[in-house]
Amino acid sequence: MPTYDYKKGLTAMLGCFLIWGFQPLYWYLCGDMDTFFMMANRIVWAAVCCVMILWVQGKLPQLWAAFRDKQVMKREVPAAVFLFGDWIVYLWAVKNGRVLECSLGYYIQPLVVFAFGAVVFHEKISWRHFVVIAIVAVGIVLSAGGFGGVPYVTIALALMFAIYAAIKKSLTIDSIVSTTMEIIMMVPVAIVYVLLFRMGDNGMAGVTAVRQLLLMGSGIVTAVPMLFYAVGVRHLPLMTTGICQYLSPTLGILCGMIMGESLSGEKLISFCFIWVGVILYTLNSFYEEKKRKKLGEVE
Repeated sequence: MPTYDYKKGLTAMLGCFLIWGFQPLYWYLCGDMDTFFMMANRIVWAAVCCVMILWVQGKLPQLWAAFRDKQVMKREVPAAVFLFGDWIVYLWAVKNGRVLECSLGYYIQPLVVFAFGAVVFHEKISWRHFVVIAIVAVGIVLSAGGFGGVPYVTIALALMFAIYAAIKKSLTIDSIVSTTMEIIMMVPVAIVYVLLFRMGDNGMAGVTAVRQLLLMGSGIVTAVPMLFYAVGVRHLPLMTTGICQYLSPTLGILCGMIMGESLSGEKLISFCFIWVGVILYTLNSFYEEKKRKKLGEVE
């Protein structure tokens, strides 16, 4: 039986999801800067922070070794592409008043990842899982009325993360090393964008000192939650980690309302279907974990 440190694990995990949950407000404070410029800064400063974390942890040799491993690179390159897509859609949605759609996407991400695992990796799926997926699907269909059309942001975030998670599933290297590799691979794209589109007459001159500090800080609010998550997941059961992750989209709803988005009746109904699906999925996970433990004791 593994030994867990709940105090250390929960502190780290809550720190992670609190930062992720309130991130929309951070990007909101950056003002009316264009999404791609914010994205470029996030990539560059996150790369700097992640490399510093690995340096402190003494893991830089692992990073260089991973870059030289062709099998690792075959998985990390597409992982970087989908992580880039997830980040850019999220930032665009926050800047365009669609934080609630993001929250809906993050609520269903674990369920989409599970469904993706069943299709791609042929993982076992029971009738209870089909019920949960059906309930969530109804919620997504109903959300079209509340959001004024197909919730493309919700679907895009959920699908991109599901593919990203599927790629990461096959990697055995350290999680922070892996994510640092992906961010470093994005850096050339960020630099090219800044050089081509932000170095002219209306480029960097429009960025105030305060906003530049916020952009630099985006590296911290990106890297620190990753570190917290890596610590938390080592000291907590996966079930506890799974429950904690729903804190982030819940706070996202609060952030969306603070930023002026309305939680209309139609949106609330769609969220209720999602919440019911999430609760049933969590309860079923508890049931299956308990059943596995009983089988282990019998054996």
